[in-house]
Amino acid sequence: MGNQPSAPKITAEDRAIFQLKQQRDKIKQYQRKLSLIRDKQTKLAKKAILNKQPDRAKLYLRLKKQQEATITKTYDQLDNLEKLIGTIEFKLIEKDVMYGLQQGNAVLKQLNAEMNVDKIDKIMDDLEEERLQEQEISQTLGLGSGLSRVDEDAVDDEFERLNKEINKTSAIKQEETKEEQKVVGELPSAPKDQIMPNVPSDTPLSDKKENQNAELEKEKPKQEQSESEPIAA
Repeated sequence: MGNQPSAPKITAEDRAIFQLKQQRDKIKQYQRKLSLIRDKQTKLAKKAILNKQPDRAKLYLRLKKQQEATITKTYDQLDNLEKLIGTIEFKLIEKDVMYGLQQGNAVLKQLNAEMNVDKIDKIMDDLEEERLQEQEISQTLGLGSGLSRVDEDAVDDEFERLNKEINKTSAIKQEETKEEQKVVGELPSAPKDQIMPNVPSDTPLSDKKENQNAELEKEKPKQEQSESEPIAA
């Protein structure tokens, strides 16, 4: 079987608030009762007036006034009880807040005691000693860079400078590419509603003339040979 939930602890303050609220509820019930009696006396006074009984009607009205005065007093008592209940509940909240502050202060003191300046300095010294020992071992084994701290800082500075220079050059190239793309985008496109003339397929006149001259040069030796041969008798 599972563990039964523990009952909430009832304090003396809780009992006092409970009793005050009980008294408040009783006063509210008494007010409702007096209000009913007052309304009944008003009706009886009206009835006595109708029956021509003025003395009886005044008696009812006097009783009504007494009931109204009592109701007023109960309202004052009820108001005092409400204020007292509110004050006690607020004080209980303040008590809880004070308890929380005390607990938080105790925890803060404990943390400060665990993290005092001497302990922090000792930890930092131990870390620095371990780092120096690790560098010494690396240099002994030839695993280190062989550079001093100043040289390492200079290397970092040079890296940052080159990185900025490369990024700047890349940014300039990107800007130039964007400008070229912008210029190309602004050039007019070829018209689509106009028909371009066809390229002529015939051989140009100059090429024809050169071909005719070549043929004449070829025929010339044949004519000269035929003229030089003797005519048969």
